[in-house]
Amino acid sequence: MTLDEGLSRFIGQMYEAVHDPADWRKIVGELMDRTGSRLLFISAVDVRQREYSRAMFYGREDSDFAKGAQEYLEEFHDSDPSLEWASRHPDAGMVETEAILPKDDYLNHPYIVWQRSRLKTTHWRVMYTPPVDDMTFALSFHPPAEVGPPSRESRALHRLIFEHMERAFRLAARPPRFSKQSEAVIVLDTASRVMSMSPCAEALIAECDGLSIRRRHLECPSEGVTRQLQSLIRSAVLRSSSGGAGGGLRIRRSSGKPDWLLLVSPCARFLDHLPLPTAAALVRIIEPQSDRRLTPHHGALFDLTPRELQIAEALLHGHSLETLASLLGISRNTARVHVQSLFHKTGMNRQVDLVHLLADISRE
Repeated sequence: MTLDEGLSRFIGQMYEAVHDPADWRKIVGELMDRTGSRLLFISAVDVRQREYSRAMFYGREDSDFAKGAQEYLEEFHDSDPSLEWASRHPDAGMVETEAILPKDDYLNHPYIVWQRSRLKTTHWRVMYTPPVDDMTFALSFHPPAEVGPPSRESRALHRLIFEHMERAFRLAARPPRFSKQSEAVIVLDTASRVMSMSPCAEALIAECDGLSIRRRHLECPSEGVTRQLQSLIRSAVLRSSSGGAGGGLRIRRSSGKPDWLLLVSPCARFLDHLPLPTAAALVRIIEPQSDRRLTPHHGALFDLTPRELQIAEALLHGHSLETLASLLGISRNTARVHVQSLFHKTGMNRQVDLVHLLADISRE
């Protein structure tokens, strides 16, 4: 279709607004006006499981719309005829409810009855991408019930908007690149799946010596350690408030080499309004070395006392509060007080960041 100046401007603004939640809501509002939609539904779908990884509803704000969106995700998505059809035709790229439900009894279909009563729409058109790792990106256009099905003339506009929206999301959600990163760093998405790795991390994973990747998830030979690791990752992804996000974990290596120390921390989350999986957590692999020491020179950088320097070195070598307290012959509460002092003096507020800092300065 031919792009007029207004539509060209709008598409350009879409690529910029995708990085800011407030700007994005304005763009969606204009998109609803341009397409005459009462409801837009943007989602990332696991077509094999017919489950939503992320789902965003945008509609004319009223209580029925909010309730309808919640009801859909909790109860009604299993009976959504367009989702069922798309799961059986993953490469079709588009589905219209008018074409897949019997016309004679269309308005009496149970799902359509619910859609009309709660969301005030009866017909819709879904654009979606071919699945990658079973995940597909989809955009649904829902005109008001009194309008009926989306027109054939609007199909080209819907397709154009969808193609640019998908591209804008994909560009914004690209994982960080670590081609020049000397550390072993792994980036995980909102579903705890591996998105990217630094070359150093790729080399360590290739050793299959205590840490591996299976179906894009990090695993350890021990199921118990794997569960601990997954718990830390979920904490980082969800930014748990019950004890801090992420944390550290020692990984025993089958080769007998020194244990790895894994530090799990959250990424800056500024793209939570996007339905596509985005970078959510970082895993750093540190190889504690017996010759890695913190000297009085390192302690002087932060005005650490001799005891605080001992605590810092124990943390660097992968000790928990319990094990370092036992190692140094102090109580756990005393150890915690020293760690809090380390936080204050180094400007850190999480143990995972403190250990990362200590690892950096110990190389100097």
